[in-house]
Amino acid sequence: MKKTLIALAAVAATASFAQSSVTISGSISVGVMDTGAAGAKAAVSSLGGGANALNIVTTEDLGGGLKGGFDSQIRYSAATGDVGSFGTGNALFHTANAYLSGGFGTVRVGKIAEAHNCAFDPWGCTGGAATIAGDTSTVGGLGKGLVGALTQANSFSYATPTISGFSASFQTSVSTRAEERQVIALNYANGPLAAQYLRTNGSTNTVANGALGAAATAATDVKGTGTAISASYDLGVAKIAAFNAKTEDAAGAVTKNINGLTASVPMGAYTLLAGYAKDKKAAATADTKVGFGVNYALSKRTTLGADVFKQDAVGASTGYVARIRHTF
Repeated sequence: MKKTLIALAAVAATASFAQSSVTISGSISVGVMDTGAAGAKAAVSSLGGGANALNIVTTEDLGGGLKGGFDSQIRYSAATGDVGSFGTGNALFHTANAYLSGGFGTVRVGKIAEAHNCAFDPWGCTGGAATIAGDTSTVGGLGKGLVGALTQANSFSYATPTISGFSASFQTSVSTRAEERQVIALNYANGPLAAQYLRTNGSTNTVANGALGAAATAATDVKGTGTAISASYDLGVAKIAAFNAKTEDAAGAVTKNINGLTASVPMGAYTLLAGYAKDKKAAATADTKVGFGVNYALSKRTTLGADVFKQDAVGASTGYVARIRHTF
């Protein structure tokens, strides 16, 4: 009888473990970069926020198609190893939320990363030559955080299931702040075509963003609006994309109006990259960014790359970066 009970307990424990899992993944993107700014020098640089991160995700099968768990990300500087997650202090977690998912979609509560348009740039949000996110003072389709891509503390989000390529998401902060922040994303991805409409309303800042290793600055509640319309088409021999990103202040005045065009051309282990962006609201000496690059895949997880770029907003000279990225 005792042996039977022990056997039954072992079977029950095995079944319990089989219903839950923990996944650890991440990436590092680092290189030697010269931004091209006047007086700048080449330095080892951490390239991109989410490109240097450790992700910890748990999933539990609750039965009936329902799943729940914990979703988190820790960001860091690849150049220094310091914590790079935003928060009200030197935050450990960039995101940390509980979620439930099923046929109805996915609901999250906690600290949640916002939707973004990084997929429409061959460099993504890795800085350097990227036209979506580059040096903070340059032409970039993220509009300095007005067009998604921040992280919301004290927030709630809902994402629909994907139906015939269509999906949508809504996220809002739920707090005592004067200006809550909302992000709406409408997406389509089916076959070679992908498109997105992204709108951000409310505060332009959701957390206290301090420098790495330094005390955080106070969060602000400056009202603003950002929109981005993006589309890409995969021709097989090349993938091309275009976007418009626009930001407005509290009075409705347009502060940024950026049009961008990008392309990536796969050639075996090599991929050629190109991007162009122009801000119609910026001065003629600070309105354009052009970048060219190449990736070489050493494997499915490790890629070498090099870029050259000119970004008027930080000077007239040309910047460059030699980089390596590894995912796990």
